[in-house]
Amino acid sequence: MKKKTVSRILAVMLSAGLMFAMAGCGGGAKDSADNSGKAEEQTSQAEETKAEETEEAGEGEDNSKSGLHEVYTLKERNAMSGLTSPDMEDRSGIEKALPTEEKDGLKIGLSMGQMGSDFFTAMVDSAQDACDSYGYDLVILNADSNISTQSADVESLITMGVDAIILNPMDVTASAADVQNAVDAGIPVIGVGVDYPSDVPVVTSILANNYFGGWYTGLYAGEYFEGKHLTSAALLGMMGHTIDESRINGMIAGIIYTRAQQNGEPFDSQEDAYLEANEMFNELRDKGSMHSKKWDFDIVAQGEGLWTIEGGLSAAEDIIAGNPDLNLFLSSTDSMGQGAVTAIEGAGLTPGEDIYVACGADGSQPVFKLLESDSILVTGYNSPNLNGAAPIDLLHMIFEEGYDANNLPAASDLPNASISKENWKDYHDPDLMYCKILPFEFKTIDQIRADAGLD
Repeated sequence: MKKKTVSRILAVMLSAGLMFAMAGCGGGAKDSADNSGKAEEQTSQAEETKAEETEEAGEGEDNSKSGLHEVYTLKERNAMSGLTSPDMEDRSGIEKALPTEEKDGLKIGLSMGQMGSDFFTAMVDSAQDACDSYGYDLVILNADSNISTQSADVESLITMGVDAIILNPMDVTASAADVQNAVDAGIPVIGVGVDYPSDVPVVTSILANNYFGGWYTGLYAGEYFEGKHLTSAALLGMMGHTIDESRINGMIAGIIYTRAQQNGEPFDSQEDAYLEANEMFNELRDKGSMHSKKWDFDIVAQGEGLWTIEGGLSAAEDIIAGNPDLNLFLSSTDSMGQGAVTAIEGAGLTPGEDIYVACGADGSQPVFKLLESDSILVTGYNSPNLNGAAPIDLLHMIFEEGYDANNLPAASDLPNASISKENWKDYHDPDLMYCKILPFEFKTIDQIRADAGLD
């Protein structure tokens, strides 16, 4: 009899989503985000290129027929990974090689783009644990950050005759052909870590929502700084990287949404806050700083930390030296946030008193300690263990429980939450390097549309 753990009861909390953070891996105790950063950079290559080729933000398509908010129709979306319209097109007509008969004892192939961090190690270990609990055989191949190697790995899994493939791609565009090759061979594919275009025949891709990871931490920071001027700086792994831009964009949106409520003039909708924040982020991206008298909120500098503690330290040191009035760092990851804490201390200042640090993701063990000591203000939930186990759970549902996965969205989001001094114990598991595994459920496009009142 196969064991089924309660912690892996499934699926998406989809508020609106794209892309799981390969960037999410925030360095951990050993600052292993160094290699993770390389993966993040290559993973979003296609999105960055696409964004450069699109028209400028604000030139949206006609949305008068759908009634959708303008923010969902903007063409330049590099800083909006995760902010997806609930008005999704049906995917049930796409051939995904889903099984027609029940089967147990599965042989599953896991193709990793790279495994050079604690984050990815935790993800793979959780996938293996889930397979062990179901009695499945897991074949793990590591492309070591090489796109061509990963294509060859997928071909090897096809030749082995695996029942399903889980694909953590280095490059979305390149791996779309790998997905199609597997489906043509009768093998269903589940993506992890990044989102695919809706017409790529993955069953779904399971990932953290980058925009809303930033949004929830921004809401918290906005509440904390009520009535205070914000002189802040942004720490990104790399400006132009869709994951990092989306997290910072979401943080800005959360801050101004909260400030509008505090001022007694709330936005008519959250989408209005998303739209205004995106204009503010575009100013930051174009000019290197952003200033808003309306929200008493400035971002006086931006730094690139390459997703590492050392990189965050170096970038934060330069920013502190040039901005004596600074009171908040907005960091896209825990790892760079840890570096900022060290830089603050090195400048003879007190983190959590003179300068605060807010992170968009990840919830790693070292950061739990920094939350408790007030050295870091807040971070976002991002569980590699959940991302590793969920694809195995979904395959179990499909192959052994008759679950109809034919109309899942191209991206299925993991839960989002802000983690702070007040609630960090709710997300802490002493046996895990990152946040505890939360329960969630997969939702089909029909369910998502119904929840949004679109049917």
